[in-house]
Amino acid sequence: MRIDLARPAGPTFLLAVAFCAAALAAALPAPEDALTGWLGAAVLFQSVPASAVFFLMLMRLIPGAWERDLRVPCEAATALLFPAAAAFVPVLFGIPFIYHWDGGASAFHALWLQPLFFAARTALYFAFLFWMVRLHVGRRPSAGAAAAGLILFTLLATMAATDWLMSLDPSFASSGFGLQVLSIEVVIGFAALLLVRLARGPAERPGVLGGLFLTLMLLWIYFQFMPYFIIWSGNLPDAVAWYQARKQASWPLTLWLVALIGGSTTAALLFSAFRANSRWLFTLAAATVGGKVLEMAWFALPGRGAIAVLAYLAAVLGLAILGVIQLLRRREAPT
Repeated sequence: MRIDLARPAGPTFLLAVAFCAAALAAALPAPEDALTGWLGAAVLFQSVPASAVFFLMLMRLIPGAWERDLRVPCEAATALLFPAAAAFVPVLFGIPFIYHWDGGASAFHALWLQPLFFAARTALYFAFLFWMVRLHVGRRPSAGAAAAGLILFTLLATMAATDWLMSLDPSFASSGFGLQVLSIEVVIGFAALLLVRLARGPAERPGVLGGLFLTLMLLWIYFQFMPYFIIWSGNLPDAVAWYQARKQASWPLTLWLVALIGGSTTAALLFSAFRANSRWLFTLAAATVGGKVLEMAWFALPGRGAIAVLAYLAAVLGLAILGVIQLLRRREAPT
């Protein structure tokens, strides 16, 4: 059965709006929980267009067979950048409910955690992404511009991750936190782009895409393990407390599921029978998206109540459906 998604008033669009509205409506009785759930979903959603921009810059520096498979999905996914930025409007208005900043331990801390400064940094991050879209979509800028863009992207994306998620606990500090979150964002972005590409048919060079997928998963494992190892070996009290908060309720089970999905996917990609097969790549990408949805919840929601989880799931579903609608409208003929 073919569903017509061309009309904004279509049932699929209304379903997406209903999920998003339900997530935000939960802020009336429980603003802290519901808006934190929305924050997690917004960070997850912006990962797709942000990763698309990242890969477009990388294609300029490392051209090859993978560009023929991924350029069209990447350029289509940049259309999600505006709704991704709009998804942070409730976050910016909800700063007093989401974040518990008490002035900080230093003058710099107090300045950095000012709501207006926080909003300005978020705006700067999205302004940079829009600028990169103008430079790279349908164009081929110089290699120097692409290299500079990748450096700025890494700096701004890790800063944004620190702002959005690490400052949920102002007593926690980790120099590797931004890279932890960035590795999650790039993996889920790549997995989503891979799903978009493979939905059109088998890839031209699935082995190349599978090799890139494996590389990203190995980097994800490294960036998730090293901060934990450093904190554990150093026995840093504030950082240990951050992990202790994730030993409550069902969060240990969530972490085990994340590890199982991520580990199984990485293990499968070690074998060319999986890595070079478009059908298996589609399955592994879909599983990875599910695992990253769980992982983002593990990063953002511990310490909040059940409403935070429900709002997060509703917002993820709503934003995901809106994203699929937008991508279907921007679909192009296979190359």
